[in-house]
Amino acid sequence: KDLIMKILSSLPLMATVASAFVVHPSSPPRHAVKLYLQKTVEEAIAEAQRICSYDATSEECRVAWDIVEELEAADSHRRASSRSYDDVDMEYATLLDGFDILTKKIDGKMDQLMATTVRMAELGDTDPEVAELGSRAYDMKLALAYIKGRLGLQ
Repeated sequence: KDLIMKILSSLPLMATVASAFVVHPSSPPRHAVKLYLQKTVEEAIAEAQRICSYDATSEECRVAWDIVEELEAADSHRRASSRSYDDVDMEYATLLDGFDILTKKIDGKMDQLMATTVRMAELGDTDPEVAELGSRAYDMKLALAYIKGRLGLQ
């Protein structure tokens, strides 16, 4: 309850900070991306993916995923305090919901990681470990897509 109250009390500040950005359908300049406060984790994920599609290495992208993490934490806390642990089916369904949200967040973070390693190479970084990291991020995206398909979450 305290966590939810803290998050709710910070919403006006988040709205003020977020209003410094504006959204455009084409690739916007860095100062032109607007972050919208979301009602659900799923909306926040979609918004983070949209923002990060312009520039996965931008500060706006990182902030969008931070918002997803905060909303997911609040939602998870609310679900945990309101459900009965006697119902295994309900617990499994909740676990799958959380897994779906988590894999969407990880997928977005892997996009950021791949874009960052590409940008590092463009700026002259020749460390093979950096290139390997980008390759492993791609492999993680493939593994996530595979397991989500197996679990019927796609």
